[in-house]
Amino acid sequence: MNSSLKHIVLQLENLTQQDVSIGLGLDMLEASAKTLKDVILINVMRDSFNEVLMEERQCQTQ
Repeated sequence: MNSSLKHIVLQLENLTQQDVSIGLGLDMLEASAKTLKDVILINVMRDSFNEVLMEERQCQTQ
């Protein structure tokens, strides 16, 4: 795994262990990102997370 991605994942894990929601954690990471690559990685993670949430909602309504 790419070192930027590993770092972002570890930071997000630390935030969620402190009871920060994944959505808010991604917002915080994006606000503090130092490179465009990190911003892109965070937004890909956010899009993937939102897709999982949508699929979960669809399964619950069926």
